[in-house]
Amino acid sequence: MKKEKAQVATEYLLITGFILVIVTLIFAYAYISNNQNIKISQASITFDKMVNAADLVYALGPGNIQYVEAVFPRGIVSIQDITVCESGVQSHNQDCSLEGGADFGAIEMELEFFGGNSTITRGSRAELELDTITNEISATAGVHRIKVEWCDNDSKICLKSA
Repeated sequence: MKKEKAQVATEYLLITGFILVIVTLIFAYAYISNNQNIKISQASITFDKMVNAADLVYALGPGNIQYVEAVFPRGIVSIQDITVCESGVQSHNQDCSLEGGADFGAIEMELEFFGGNSTITRGSRAELELDTITNEISATAGVHRIKVEWCDNDSKICLKSA
């Protein structure tokens, strides 16, 4: 009789352990998925702020400056400005003068995730220049203050660390 009670207790322990392992795996997956969603959300909000500020400075004309508080997530592989020409070709700092000028500029960020990399792109009405901040932001995640202004004697909008 005692052997049967011990067998039942052992079976209950095994079932409880199996259920705990399954619940732990579900919570781990939810945690990782939530962190990835937060990264994408932070990057999207940051890019929206930067592009809106660039469009505002572009609309107001030379001499105007806008400051943006931007939160950059961890895991940034690269940030670059790209140019979209009339032909639809995108490339970093492409000269579109042969095609009649650029349609618009854009910012592109590549983020590192658990399962691979993801790219986020936001377009602007102006051509953008962010060569001065890409190394600083890629090196340190967190809150950065970005200065958005007209580049010297150029029709581009410069985004710099302030």
